[in-house]
Amino acid sequence: MKTSKTQRKINSFICTLVFLVSTNAYTQEFHDFQKYKGEKLHIQPSIKIFPRKGKYMLSGITDTVLDKSLTSNIQKIIADHEIAGISITMLIPEKGIWQLDTGYISKQANALVDSFSIFYWASVSKLITSTVIQQLVVENKLDFSDKLSYWYPQFDQSEQITIRHLLNHTSGIFSFNSDSTFHFENRFQTRNELLDFALSHKNLFNPGEHWSYSNTGYLLLALITEKIEGKSFEQIVQERITAPQGLSSMRILSQKEPPNNLALAHIHNAIVETHYSLPLGAGNIVSNSKDMALFFHSLLTGRYLPINMVHDMLKELYPMFNNGQYYGNGIMLYDFKQINSTPNQWIGHSGGTENYKAILVYDIKTKAICAISVNQNVSVEAIAFSMLGKINELHR
Repeated sequence: MKTSKTQRKINSFICTLVFLVSTNAYTQEFHDFQKYKGEKLHIQPSIKIFPRKGKYMLSGITDTVLDKSLTSNIQKIIADHEIAGISITMLIPEKGIWQLDTGYISKQANALVDSFSIFYWASVSKLITSTVIQQLVVENKLDFSDKLSYWYPQFDQSEQITIRHLLNHTSGIFSFNSDSTFHFENRFQTRNELLDFALSHKNLFNPGEHWSYSNTGYLLLALITEKIEGKSFEQIVQERITAPQGLSSMRILSQKEPPNNLALAHIHNAIVETHYSLPLGAGNIVSNSKDMALFFHSLLTGRYLPINMVHDMLKELYPMFNNGQYYGNGIMLYDFKQINSTPNQWIGHSGGTENYKAILVYDIKTKAICAISVNQNVSVEAIAFSMLGKINELHR
């Protein structure tokens, strides 16, 4: 069918309008990017790195040689570091799921980790908070360019701080846990008290100029989701993240909630008082490692968000405090060329307190997903590197 002259004019006008809108958006984005004064950003990895759904068997591992190798390796690590308790799961393409939950919930009470035990994931939770935020963007309930002033005008420069700034830690807002009083008091603080800690300090820089990790930013993101949805963040995560994929062990802690089956933080044989539910969207997810691995698999294979949107989480990767680590929109990239001169990368997120460490990563070389949480101060990055190395050895 031929197109009429009038229709061609309409089509031409639409194309021109789309071009002008997209050009204006690009100019604004480029303008914001130009204001950044920090160290060089990392290049966005290709969308081709993402896993394919059909490559993963979401059941027990089928390779006995690999099973023995992974089990032997983790047992040595546990013994060498006298690890109190650990939950570790590896989702390996075409091999299945390898999982181990062992050690102590509490050495003092001689309470052992079992199949019902859950672990704390600290800042790994930010990956889940970011996923929820981006679902709201997909549903047109929120926009990355929306200003903080709409919800929290009491923050300095809130009329310039955007949702994107909060997601990638370029807002300049002071992180509540950087206040010495926060650590000195060692008590549970309410959400408003945490916000007051941040409000008592000036912003570190103008929005978008530099990068600085801010737990306050992710607390605000969770609070904003509550205002938009009219529900608790706990309920929002349950409805959007855990229930759709059957992640029965994963949940947001209620205020001051101390679950009986939570593996407690340790220093050697002693329990360390920890306020696990305190930071909300900045880090109060509890789960076993299997559900964390399955969550990440679902995110990376398009079950929560369109793949191109997940890829865009890695579009602007800001240098973090450790060499070779970069931060996007609620996701980290680990570049091992800069860390230990080996040619590989991970994407995911690390987290921890002084006496609890966790990590959730996707290894680009082996396409394996690794989730680890340990209830003491030990490098989970080193454990993940060692365990993923065993998979890589068998791939050669």
